[in-house]
Parts: sequence; structure tokens; C-alpha cells
Amino acid sequence: MCPGGVPVSGDNHTRGRRVEYLAAHCLREQGYCVIRSAGSRAPVDLVAAKHREALFVLTRRLRRPVQGASAVAARFREDILRLQKVYHQVELPVQLWLYTDREGWRFYAVHPGGVAEVDGVCL
Repeated sequence: MCPGGVPVSGDNHTRGRRVEYLAAHCLREQGYCVIRSAGSRAPVDLVAAKHREALFVLTRRLRRPVQGASAVAARFREDILRLQKVYHQVELPVQLWLYTDREGWRFYAVHPGGVAEVDGVCL
């Protein structure tokens, strides 16, 4: 099980990196092999694979939760556009994972037409 309520503190860059490590840890606990993209220029933070399935993940840490797919689509418009390009290139699952200290993880699948909240591998 992933630590859902673990506080992530530090400056913005450090907090973002810690959330990436937390997500990678969650994926590894579920049996995924995980590769972390260390550069901020990459469209995704993590690429995970197991048993011939792959998952591309972009993580974001929020101070306050965002409720609903439409609010997520509005707030993360640029990220979602980049993730949609990834989806078109690889035609494999692409997800946006949002982390808040209060709620833990929320997961959104990115599709050509938008985003939809989904159950995640880490709870």
C-alpha cells in the first residue's frame, strides 16, 4: 500500500520530485518496472511497464484538491495537451496523477477528447 497521507514538504522542485518518487514507489509495489524521467522537459515523469502493458504518468502536487474532471481539464490544460500528444504517439495509457497532502492521490486518464477520473494502482 502506498503512503497516502505522507506530507511532502520543501521547495516546489523538491516537492515535485518527492511526489514523483512516491508515485514510482507505488507503481513498483504493484509489480511495475518504473523509469523516471529526470528532466523537466519530458512530457511525462514516469514510464511504467509490467506483463506487456505500459503506463505513462505525469505527476503534480497540489496544495488544494481539484474536484472533477472538468476542473482538472481547465487547471491543467497545457499539461493535458502535451499528454494527448504522447497518447497519439504511443497509443498506450497516459495518466495525470494529482497528489494533495489531505487526500493523497487522484488519477485521471488522458484521452484524445479530454480526461476522465479513474481508479489508480496506488491508493
